[in-house]
Amino acid sequence: MSRNGSGVYSLPAGNPVVTQTTISSSWANNTMNDLAAAMTDSVAADGQTPMTGNLDLNSHKAVNLIAGSVAGDSVEYAQFTAAFVNPVFGGTGFMLIPKGTTAQRPASPVNGEIRYNTDTTQFEGYQGGAWGQLGGGATGGGGDEVFVENGVTVTTNYTLSTNKNAESVGPITVNSGATVTIPSTQRWVIL
Repeated sequence: MSRNGSGVYSLPAGNPVVTQTTISSSWANNTMNDLAAAMTDSVAADGQTPMTGNLDLNSHKAVNLIAGSVAGDSVEYAQFTAAFVNPVFGGTGFMLIPKGTTAQRPASPVNGEIRYNTDTTQFEGYQGGAWGQLGGGATGGGGDEVFVENGVTVTTNYTLSTNKNAESVGPITVNSGATVTIPSTQRWVIL
């Protein structure tokens, strides 16, 4: 086959034929066989030809895709981005969210971010300029919801969220080097 490394097809030797050349079967058969091989190795526009190798788009885009509808279909950009707007997850398994230490929190967080803090072993969310614990309501034996537990040691610096008060049940120990900042119009009550 006379296709170069860039995919350009060139007729085999002896082509093109000049005027008044006698056409012989050896020339015609070689040319026709070469054309047939080149066409067989090409992708048909109507989709009949299965790919037998990777399709190199050479930094170009696949455009005008139709929305995929079954497993194995390609996905168009709009389908891909829509999957992340109000996603619904079925099943009874789990969803793994980002996790890391307090020091690994995002450098420029935005309201609505959630993660699992491996230092505090708590789920946390970012809102109004501060990270805060998510969930953790009352617990108890059976269906009782009468106990709200809190830790007894402050190990890292903490500032109360803007316009928020806090409560804890003590005694509470603030470790050396750790600071709890309570703005002048707010309160931290330790029972």
